[in-house]
Amino acid sequence: MTDKATLRRQLRRRRMAVPAAERERAERLVAARLRPLLRRGMRLAAYVALGSELSLAPLISLAQARGVAVYLPVVPRRGRRMRFAALADPQGVWRRNRYGIREYHARKLISARALDLVLLPLVGFDAQGGRLGQGGGYYDTTFAFRAHRQQWKKPRLWGVGFECQRVAAIPREPHDAPLDGVVSEAALYRT
Repeated sequence: MTDKATLRRQLRRRRMAVPAAERERAERLVAARLRPLLRRGMRLAAYVALGSELSLAPLISLAQARGVAVYLPVVPRRGRRMRFAALADPQGVWRRNRYGIREYHARKLISARALDLVLLPLVGFDAQGGRLGQGGGYYDTTFAFRAHRQQWKKPRLWGVGFECQRVAAIPREPHDAPLDGVVSEAALYRT
């Protein structure tokens, strides 16, 4: 089995090779595939695409039009447990985090436990719910509490990526937070 670092390099190259027209089409298709999951009043955590990640801009617009509260992750100054800022906060501001990445900061942040659905960026995925992220462990740490629940695993975690990022199996470690599903332009995989 390929190690995670090698797999990340291969899959990033695949993702970067997606042509602009195909990328825009994929973004619209992903929004359409996720539309049935969007319910008025729910709390949805999304992300702002970085580099060649699949953009959720069409989905965020659709969610807001449907009365969904959209939140964006905020990386802490210390540690790895993220909180989430309401995108609709009129006093929110964009600023750079400790990695130089633009982030939305709102007056009030909520915890991961308060969310209903979380859309996670990924470098790679498999149809069994395996996710290969950037390697920082922020999402795994933030949602580690789900592993200790016996019943409902709220929030639901869905990975988002291009079909070219799908592989037969992602190498997993005990701390990896499993996905409840993955959506690409080609399919919606429930795990």
